[in-house]
Amino acid sequence: MKTALCDVLGIEYPLIQGAMAHISDGAFAGTVSEAGALGVIQSGFDTPEVVRGQIAIARSKTDKPFAVNLIMESKCVEDVARAVIDERVPAVTVSAGNPAKIVPMLVEAGITTMCLVPHARAAKKMQDLGASAIVAEGIEGGGHIGKQTTMPMVRQIAEAVDIPVIAAGGIADGRGFVAALALGAVGVQMGTAFLVAEECPVDEAYKQLIIDADDASTTLTGEPGKKQVRCLQNPFTRGYWELYDRGASSEELDAYCTGSIGRAKAGDIERGAFSAGMISGLIKEKKPVAAIVRDVMAQADATMEELKRLYG
Repeated sequence: MKTALCDVLGIEYPLIQGAMAHISDGAFAGTVSEAGALGVIQSGFDTPEVVRGQIAIARSKTDKPFAVNLIMESKCVEDVARAVIDERVPAVTVSAGNPAKIVPMLVEAGITTMCLVPHARAAKKMQDLGASAIVAEGIEGGGHIGKQTTMPMVRQIAEAVDIPVIAAGGIADGRGFVAALALGAVGVQMGTAFLVAEECPVDEAYKQLIIDADDASTTLTGEPGKKQVRCLQNPFTRGYWELYDRGASSEELDAYCTGSIGRAKAGDIERGAFSAGMISGLIKEKKPVAAIVRDVMAQADATMEELKRLYG
């Protein structure tokens, strides 16, 4: 199955790997791109030198397009953006804040620039800045989330802008992919589905927690009304809400969370924040990245054929 996103990004399949904090490094992103999707290197709060190193690693894995995720919360995001331009990276995703100060220079450099947004108003602003595409990410996704659910948001953003829209949040298989197309998207971004990839650099305990999850296994951490994170329920998440209920200050809650993402990557089941989406209950086995990509697209094709038989 091909969509306009394949042409925009120069990729085989209209799938983007979500930029997972502290996880999706150059080696993993390169592996995803080699499988025909778009791999994304997370840059987090890394320096330009670190990001350049990860770009080099990705290029050692593939000669196909890949992207770097830039987060606006980073103090050195402008320097990292310049490094990405210098390295001639084909594409970027931009998240966690207002990207007005970097989108124009990325677009001027010819880099395909995809902006993650929480609502249609922001999508229109990104289009006006010159963004190449919009990633509409709903509350169903893992990690940091917004306030709107994927289905109504994707549909309304697709109506609001003229550039391609990519659906994200709560999508992990071919049926979800087809649903996104029906809403007006031209592709999907997946994170949780790639966490269980054999090549994903997280501890096996992390992968097993996702495989063992059901449809009620995730919860949120973070103060209501502020930025929240979707994680798998465990002693860490229960401890967070116990602190909150006892009236802990924002500083105490932040201190409790410090280092929790790294502990999850290392497989600390008691103290780690295991980011994962609500779709975790559908993921039941580890696979190579190439198999994940192949199976999602094969199921999407089969679903389209099934719909044609039922309603054609």
